[in-house]
Order: sequence, then C-alpha cells, then structure tokens
Amino acid sequence: MSNLSSLMSSELRDIYLEKVQEAIERLRASNSFLASYATSSQLPALEAAILQVRKALEAIAFASIAPNKKKYEVFRSRAEEQPDFTKDYHAGKIFRVLTKINENFYPLPLLPAASKPDGTFHFDRKCSGVLTKKRFESIYDRLGKHLHAHNPWSNNKNLQQLAAELPSVITEAFELLELHATFIKAPGVSVVWVVEAKREGSAPNIITAEAEGDFVIQDC
Repeated sequence: MSNLSSLMSSELRDIYLEKVQEAIERLRASNSFLASYATSSQLPALEAAILQVRKALEAIAFASIAPNKKKYEVFRSRAEEQPDFTKDYHAGKIFRVLTKINENFYPLPLLPAASKPDGTFHFDRKCSGVLTKKRFESIYDRLGKHLHAHNPWSNNKNLQQLAAELPSVITEAFELLELHATFIKAPGVSVVWVVEAKREGSAPNIITAEAEGDFVIQDC
C-alpha cells in the first residue's frame, strides 16, 4: 500500500469519524448532567458530567492517533515500558507521543469556507472560543482528580470551581470539533482532512485534500 493510500485508508477515516462522534455525544451527555446538577445539586450528577467530559477528551486523543497510526504504533513499540499502543488511554501521554511524530496533529478549528473569484474555497482559522491544546491538557489533568471519591483528609479539590468552568470547556470543545482540519504527513505528500462535526443532527463527515509538500499553517 502506498503512503497516500495508507493515509486515505477508509478504516482510519471511519475510526476518526467514530471517535469524533463519540466525543460529541459525550459532550452532549455532560451538558445534560450539568443541567441536572444545576437543579438538584446532587454530587453524582456533577461527577457524571466530569467523567463524560474526560472521556470526550480521550475520544479526541484517540481520533488524533488515527491519521498518524503507523508512525504512532512504531514510536510506541520502541518504549521500554508498555510498548503496546493498543493499551493507551491517557490523553496527555498520547499527546506527548503525537507531538513527536506530527507537530500539527491537534485539530485546527476553521471558519466556514468562503468562495473566491476563481471558484475555489478558502477556510480561515477560527482563533477564539475554541479549546486550545494547552487548555485541553490542563483541564484533562484536573478532571482526573475527580474520578474517585474524595478522601476527607486530603486537600480541597476545588470542585465547585471546576463545576463553574465545565460549561465553557464543553462549549469550546464543540467549537473545536464542529469544523476543523487535521494534517497528515508522509514522504513527498501532505494530506488534510477537513471535518464537519455538528453538535446535533447528521454524523461527522470528511473532505480530503492533498498537497505536494507541506501545508502552510498560519498563526492567528
């Protein structure tokens, strides 16, 4: 299988879309649990929201492996401890590996395409209101502190502060996913998947583009 054929694999595309859809469904569920918590003040409802957000972030991390699977698998096979990538689950650790094999692995949020006079379409970057990679990693670690019952002799986990932040985290995650690009590199070719993933309604879909050489990703 050629490099391009490997990158265009329908299996990997399906996995990417499946995990993005999972992330969206979990984000929706977390909103429902937060609404329940707002009216009931029941701690289990808040903890259910926290769990669903963390799993949504993990789904995004798993999606990010798909277009980089071959390199990711090879890189992980060289690890001295636990070289089996199929047992990976921690989003932060997955990100650290992906950064080493593709610095542009994180979803790049886009604005809707604008038509140009020559008949082509251009996507500008969406630069505000989205879940950045830095905030993703920070909130993921904070969520992990609330996956177990609180030890009454330990430090305050600032649960209420987290509860106040969750709505914005969920909104930013939706904004990140609803229209984004993910970049895939192989010798002599670069591929971009433009992914539309609506919060409600139809399942996510992918538009594939190819370039000879690297894409230029402009800063916001």
